[in-house]
Amino acid sequence: MPEKHSVEDITDFLTHVGDRGLMPAATAQAMAVAVRNVFSVLEDDERANIPLDDLDSIITRFNNKRARDFNPASLKEYGRRVRRAAELYQSWRADPSNFSVRTRASSAGRREKRVSESSTTAPSERAGSRPAELKRLQHDTVNGYQMVFPVRPGQMVTLTNIPHDLTRAEADRLAQFIGLLVSE
Repeated sequence: MPEKHSVEDITDFLTHVGDRGLMPAATAQAMAVAVRNVFSVLEDDERANIPLDDLDSIITRFNNKRARDFNPASLKEYGRRVRRAAELYQSWRADPSNFSVRTRASSAGRREKRVSESSTTAPSERAGSRPAELKRLQHDTVNGYQMVFPVRPGQMVTLTNIPHDLTRAEADRLAQFIGLLVSE
C-alpha cells in the first residue's frame, strides 16, 4: 500500500524549508498556495491521506473542477508546483540530513548583483532599494505569507500578511476591495 501524507504535512514542510532558508521563501510560499488550491477539491478524509504517487488524477480533478477560475497557464503552473512540492517533500522525508534544493539565480538577482558591485552609492543611500525593501517585507510577515503580483510590465504589487488559511469568501472580499481602487 502506498504511503500517504496530509495536505498539512506538505504545507508544514514548505513553511519549514522557507523559514529555515532551505529554499527561497517566495518559492516555498508559491508552492504552498498551489498545494492548498489543488488539494482544495478533495474531501476532508482525502486531504488527510494523499497518495503522492497518484498526483496526476488529483491535478486532473482540480483542472476539471476549477478550469473557469484559472487560465490554462495557471492550471499548468499549479500542477507543476504541486508535483515539485511533493517531490521535495518526499526527498526531505527520506533523508532530512542531506536535503537540499537546487536554485537558480534569477536574471533580476544577477542584475541587482551587477548594479550593487558597480555602484558607488553608499549602502545607507541604497537602503530603500527594491530588493532590500522586499527582504524587509518578507521578514515582517508573521501571521501570513507574502506574494508579489505583476500587474503589468514594470509594475508589481506586493500583498503581505495573506492568511495561510485564506477562505474563498475572504478572497472574494479582497478582490471586491481591489476593484474599488480602479481609476476609470
